[in-house]
Amino acid sequence: MASSAVYINNGERETDAVVQGAEWLATILGREVDESASQEFLAKFQEAYDNGDIAASMHLFLDNGDHLFASIPESNAGVRGDRDRLTEVESIFALVLFMLEQFDNPEDLEKSIDRLCTLFSNSVEQQPELRLRLLMQLYNTLIPVGSLRFRVFQKIISYAAEATLFDQVLPYLEYLDAWMEDWDTDSSGSGDFTLDAKRQMFLDLSGYMRALGKRVDAFLYLKRYAQLFQGAEQPALKKPPVEQSTILLLKDALQLPSVIQFDDLLAFDTVKVLDKGSHAKLIDLVKLFLNGDVKELDSFHKKNESVFKEYDINYQEAMSKMRLLTLATKVHGKSEISLSEVAKALEENEDNVERWVVRALSEGVIDGRIDQLNHKVLVKSAFQREFGKAEWAFLDSKLTQWTENLEQVIKFIGEQKKFPEITSTAA
Repeated sequence: MASSAVYINNGERETDAVVQGAEWLATILGREVDESASQEFLAKFQEAYDNGDIAASMHLFLDNGDHLFASIPESNAGVRGDRDRLTEVESIFALVLFMLEQFDNPEDLEKSIDRLCTLFSNSVEQQPELRLRLLMQLYNTLIPVGSLRFRVFQKIISYAAEATLFDQVLPYLEYLDAWMEDWDTDSSGSGDFTLDAKRQMFLDLSGYMRALGKRVDAFLYLKRYAQLFQGAEQPALKKPPVEQSTILLLKDALQLPSVIQFDDLLAFDTVKVLDKGSHAKLIDLVKLFLNGDVKELDSFHKKNESVFKEYDINYQEAMSKMRLLTLATKVHGKSEISLSEVAKALEENEDNVERWVVRALSEGVIDGRIDQLNHKVLVKSAFQREFGKAEWAFLDSKLTQWTENLEQVIKFIGEQKKFPEITSTAA
């Protein structure tokens, strides 16, 4: 999160800039409030600053933070005077963040961070882009290690979403995993980045992505939320918010074309607990996408049409995905298969089956090509729908065979290297 904040220093010592900033703020207070408010601020500031109380000095700035934001004209933002005022206010807040770096009392630091977060986020109508930028600058001001940055990050994403500026945060989410490692390192042994906080963060991110129409990203964050409940006790798994989020996760999995892996979802404790309650039929439907086929889905739909209505699942879209998965199962382990066999497996007219093969190829469900002359599909590989003990055993045997072959090649090369030496000796 890049920072553009600056402060002006006209003295020999950096602290002179703080005094200059106080005088600057006093001038704004004289304009926005009255001269008595300006003089009162200066008197209190001078007393605190002369006593070396940097925390009290900074909080005097924060006490008047709303006046700073109010001093920026909301209209005619392109006018030079308005731009200068915006820069002026941002520079004063840069001084505030500079003062924050001088704190040596952890309690004062936490209190000040909370005040800054509250001040910067208390309006989504008044200078929202500046407020978001200041929150990002606050994040950058703090040391990377420890959970204080997480506290600010929470405020950044919630404010960005509330102010409809979440698109400005999106580029930074690719660094989230690296940041989480830093937030998890708290020398005090405690902090804000608890397990519950991690869960809530991923749940919130999923909601923000869904609001932006980014359904795949929403699904992936919701999946990470569910993963954090592995090993949790039954009461935690059965809480209404967890149950509702799990149902939404499964609905996404069934409806999103890009989601074709189901064995990992069915292994989640949050999903397993639904298998024994009122949502058991939904779990049965999900299980079909693990190892079922077109015929089984059709039969399930005829017997349980209400399930599709209750969970708002489009049957035709579900069947489209099942056709692709059925095709993957049908061609697995084969080097070729006739189009007539594919049509039979997909319960589709042979004249229309080519489009399903093309779709499977384009979406990576199978790797190969269509031999139109011989009405066949030539297969290199296919998506493995389920990876259990049998699959691990098969992979182990292949690796063993590959290792043995490699050892033979190495042995052969070694023997070939010796051969010229023998020839040379004989000569």
